[in-house]
Amino acid sequence: MATATKRAKKTDVVSPSSAELRKAVEAIAIQPKSGKITLLTRKLFNVLLAVAQQADEAGDTYRALLSDIVANSAFDSNDTALVKEHLRRMVSVQVEWSQGTSSQKPGRKWGISTLIADAEILEDPTTRRVWVEFSFAPKIKKKLLDPVQYARLSLQFQSQLRSSAGLALYEICVRYLTNPSHLTMRESWGWWRPILSGTPDTEAGDEAKREYKYFKRDYLRPAIAEVNAVTNIFVELIEHREGRRVAEIQFRVTERKQPMLALDEHPNVFDSTLVDRMVKIGIPLKEAQTLYADSEENRIRAALQMTEQRMRSTSLPPVRSAPALFKDALKKGYAPPVDLIEQPPAGASSRLTATVPADELKARLLDEYAAYRRKEARVLYEEQGESEQVLARQSFEEDMLPQLGSHLREDWRRRGLSSKLAETAFFDWLARKTWGEPTDGDLLSFTLNQSRAA
Repeated sequence: MATATKRAKKTDVVSPSSAELRKAVEAIAIQPKSGKITLLTRKLFNVLLAVAQQADEAGDTYRALLSDIVANSAFDSNDTALVKEHLRRMVSVQVEWSQGTSSQKPGRKWGISTLIADAEILEDPTTRRVWVEFSFAPKIKKKLLDPVQYARLSLQFQSQLRSSAGLALYEICVRYLTNPSHLTMRESWGWWRPILSGTPDTEAGDEAKREYKYFKRDYLRPAIAEVNAVTNIFVELIEHREGRRVAEIQFRVTERKQPMLALDEHPNVFDSTLVDRMVKIGIPLKEAQTLYADSEENRIRAALQMTEQRMRSTSLPPVRSAPALFKDALKKGYAPPVDLIEQPPAGASSRLTATVPADELKARLLDEYAAYRRKEARVLYEEQGESEQVLARQSFEEDMLPQLGSHLREDWRRRGLSSKLAETAFFDWLARKTWGEPTDGDLLSFTLNQSRAA
């Protein structure tokens, strides 16, 4: 077991940006019982925990500089409102603490508490620095601050993860990196669902609780792809079946040998630029802050990017309501993902390029990506009103139809979108008009997501 880190006096400034958090195993696979554990709630809890572990043991209250949590650290800034909202949640959300398994073994303990006991934000009248003061429930304090069994987590890696499921999976899997088997615990997929989603079973839809395929699509695949893309570990899903049904799952964890991405030197927990962008497209500030608090960052970025690109488009009719388009894309998750990284994770493309010529590989990728974008363009088209659809078809006829072959032009005039060839040409055109020509970054992001989903 690792030796304890050097403690600092409470008056010292402890920066969590480069900290290595020793997170107790009981606090990793936590199941929410009331309220939702969002990505930002989990990140903030980890930062506060890292600060407390480095602070003087004397006393029950700990504090962190607000500037280590948000970019705009003024007491009355909008960023501070985001911190307040998440502190409220951490004081109210109830979680069950365990050792990461549902198995019942002799001598085991079970407990329930809130993430933190209380919190306060205050400004030093002399230095004008703003602090967040907080404490933990007495029953769990020692376990959290001086854990016997723990996983070493990098707060820099956590800053790169943009989904609650991704961060939860990273925390769980890091614990098993040094395990001889490199295998996590094996549990029913229903046990994993609230832990990775951060949503209590009582608040999950019936479909989400019944169907493994939806859990895999919405949480498992994106989380695995994200962890493999931006952290120092590589995770593989192992499914255990009873007949044709997936009954239990676990993960194989290995260390990445390839160089990692350059990480932010001083990452913040909250990215308030996303709130600013929501306000810019017409969403009221308080609603934007609520959406940011309740939603995954990756989905917010994707929905914002799609909405902003749609607003800039000169070939399509003006957007009737940018806020409505954004919130619909955010809720349904149909916006194309924003690039997370600039280089592939271990072996993602090297295995392909070793056997396929570069030109042929890129042509294949372009074909696959074009098919993906046609689907996204169709979703966008079907979300439009009838008049907007008519204008889009008219614009296609003026801009693109004259450049197509006579057979395809005739097919369009006779059958419109009922023709498979005409349909492909139309949605290819709509995708280019909406999102532009695909960049190398677009292709790389698509490749990574597809390889992880396979």
